[in-house]
Parts: sequence; structure tokens; C-alpha cells
Amino acid sequence: MLEDSAIKQEDTAVQVRQMGRMMASLFYHVTKEVISELGEERGTELVKRAIKAYGSERGYQHQENVLRAGIEHLPENYVELADLPPLGWDVEKVEPGENKTHIKITYCPLAEYWKEKGLEKIGRLYCAVDQAKYEAFHPESDYVHLKNALDGDGFCEMVCRRRNSSYIKA
Repeated sequence: MLEDSAIKQEDTAVQVRQMGRMMASLFYHVTKEVISELGEERGTELVKRAIKAYGSERGYQHQENVLRAGIEHLPENYVELADLPPLGWDVEKVEPGENKTHIKITYCPLAEYWKEKGLEKIGRLYCAVDQAKYEAFHPESDYVHLKNALDGDGFCEMVCRRRNSSYIKA
């Protein structure tokens, strides 16, 4: 229990990152057991369905939050409200003003855990949560991973693009 009601930002970031690593560990162990029980193909498909359901739930919730805040329901407005703890992930805009959904994540506590343990393949299954969130938030958009730290890139880079439109380029 905390004695002081004011927590330093650095301490909060450490705690959020610790929780992210714990979530990554839980995801790994659940996924490992599902695949062990059902086999590689069926187990992987079940995990993918679960991640899509989880991402969809988060996307629908985020849509409600955006609308409640009076923000126009456009794919690019997903980022108007944070959907991740801002102190746990290091996020940069790639081209400020050009496309506000085009971001670079230079630190992700989940990816850090999976890379340290050599679990990139399992961790990569989780990354599909991003596409599921955006699809649920605004079905006329696609969220694309341009780079992914779990694929050997130095960081993750992603962008939202409207379907059937030249709206956003990356």
C-alpha cells in the first residue's frame, strides 16, 4: 500500500511497464497451454480469435469514449484519446500534422518481455490486437504495421489508412 498519495511520474512509468510485462507473461503462458493442448494450427487459430475479440471490445469501447467526448467519428480520430497508458509505452508521431495515426513505438513492455524470452512468434500473435481495435472503432479503416520490433525491426511503426481512399499514405 502506498503511504504517499503523490507518485512520481518515473515511478508510475516503472509500475505500468511492470504490469505490461506481467500481461505479456500471462499471454505467453495461456497461449503456450492452448497450443500444447490443441496443437499448433488449432491453438494458434483459437488465440487469434481471442485476440480479435479482445481488440474488438477495446475498439468499441474506445469508439464510445470518443463519441462521448464529442470527437467526430473518423478513423484518424482514434488517437485523440489515449488508449494505452502514456507512461508505459514510448510513442512518437512519425510525421506530425501529416497523419496523426502514423506512429512509432520505441518502447513496448510487452515486446521487451517477448524479445528477452525469445518468444517473438507468440508475441506477434498479440500484435493483431491493433488491427482489431481499429476495425471495431471504424470499419472503413485498416491499421497497418509497417515495422514491428518482434520481426527484428528496431521499433514498431504503424498507420491507419481509410479503405478505398487515398486519404492516408505512409
